[in-house]
Amino acid sequence: MRWIMFIRLFKQIFSKKKLPNLDFIQKQGLLAVKIAQTFALRIDFLNEATCTHLAKLYTKTTPIEGEDFKTLLKQYTDETWLESFSHIEETPIGSASVGQVHRATLKTGEEVVIKFIKKDFKKKFEKDVRSLRRFIKFIIFFYPKLAKVADPVGILEHIEAYTLAELDLRNEISHGEVLKSIYEEHKNKFDLSRLKFPIIYKSLSNEHVLVSEFIDGKTVDDLLEEKAMPFEDILEIFHIHGFYIFIIGTFHGDLHPGNLIKKGNDFYFIDTGAISEVGKKIQMGLFEFMEKLAYYDFPGCALALNHMAYKEIHGKTYDVYFTKLLEIYKDFEGKSVSEVSLTRKMMETIKHGVNSGMVFEKGMFPIIKSMMYLDGMVLKGAPDTVLMIEMRRFLEEFHKANEAINI
Repeated sequence: MRWIMFIRLFKQIFSKKKLPNLDFIQKQGLLAVKIAQTFALRIDFLNEATCTHLAKLYTKTTPIEGEDFKTLLKQYTDETWLESFSHIEETPIGSASVGQVHRATLKTGEEVVIKFIKKDFKKKFEKDVRSLRRFIKFIIFFYPKLAKVADPVGILEHIEAYTLAELDLRNEISHGEVLKSIYEEHKNKFDLSRLKFPIIYKSLSNEHVLVSEFIDGKTVDDLLEEKAMPFEDILEIFHIHGFYIFIIGTFHGDLHPGNLIKKGNDFYFIDTGAISEVGKKIQMGLFEFMEKLAYYDFPGCALALNHMAYKEIHGKTYDVYFTKLLEIYKDFEGKSVSEVSLTRKMMETIKHGVNSGMVFEKGMFPIIKSMMYLDGMVLKGAPDTVLMIEMRRFLEEFHKANEAINI
């Protein structure tokens, strides 16, 4: 991506006069789309309308034409592969930044979906990342504080890692197997009864094509749009995802509402190409922080954040930090998500910790992103909810699971 195009992209995202032009963003390439998707989460400093508009890039990107679809299938597969299907629908049922999905029926009768990579993005994406990295380093040279507070290089590295993983659909298979094996190992120690995984047809899948079970349900994104997502279901997503984050430390790296399908009473993890891992220090420290925050124990929150840092602060520096943290949370207790954003508070808290001298692992961003997804779902589906109070119901179960699994 040329630097001038990068500047134009940010002007689109940060415009206060009109919503970003999604067609323009898509024409700039995969990196531009991934950056815009990342900013769709940033309700801490973008308005809700802009974030909601950018979030369309998760599941509603421009699909390729039918003839191009046939050409790619021939390129990615062979006649033997095609002979396995009795029918393949040319019109996609979903299109995202990297791939799109078509319904199909196997000759053996199973209803499946075929996901395939739209085109060879890799070389241009890697070239754009190198260009943007140089641009960021140029900016940081003149404004070094940006590196500590916003960590743009770390965020770019995260975008690069999970996008390159997405571009090889074999990762979606292997990462799905990792998440499923965690489920199988611990399902008797933690209530994961509502979590399911689609069947993958590995013999029909490769780097560019993935064939999996058709799940006759709706994405959480669609349910939220239709105002048909009960709050108890949103909490269950936190309950399941929280287990992977707080107890295991290995979790779905991109669990946005478009990557969850609800069928009946069950939730299916899909698009598991990106998987994230965090060290025990962050994993346990974040759980401690969220536990203290749930009961508005702000002194405990201050200590927990310091415990999360691999470079902690002490003495007068800590005292100044603590006073400012109380100021950040002075309007938080008892407020609904529509009144005070958890994401905004979390980002302000991390920023304050960094400005006070704390240093965190780069593994922070995937977890913060997960918290952003949850906050966004609650804001969209149950804006009058006091989320921190509702989260209390899971804390004892998380504690028991931690004791059973990690101690």
